[in-house]
Amino acid sequence: MTRYAILIGAAELSCGMQKSLVEFKDFLTSAAGGSWHEGEFMICGPMDWQFVQLLLARLSEYDFVLVYRCRFSRSAPDADWSGKLRSIMDGGRGVFISDMCDEVIGAEKLGYETAEALA
Repeated sequence: MTRYAILIGAAELSCGMQKSLVEFKDFLTSAAGGSWHEGEFMICGPMDWQFVQLLLARLSEYDFVLVYRCRFSRSAPDADWSGKLRSIMDGGRGVFISDMCDEVIGAEKLGYETAEALA
């Protein structure tokens, strides 16, 4: 069975990540979380409609897709693309988790320089 996870943050990743994204990544890569490998997931900032369209084509290749979306509590409600990503879950192909987290962990605490985060 092939699998892929997308961890989506509410902020650009250039200066760090929301704490819950870091914690969820750590969980996925642990034995308890399924020992996911780096090539089985991606972490990204906010998405736009064009990116979601490209992503959906890629995700159709996988048997199981996990989408973890972390918003700031002050964010606007789900955008149009959110429903499109949820459609992947039809037929039991995956899980969509939506969470809220205001705390951001800076790039330097994650072990990389801000310039590296931009790459």
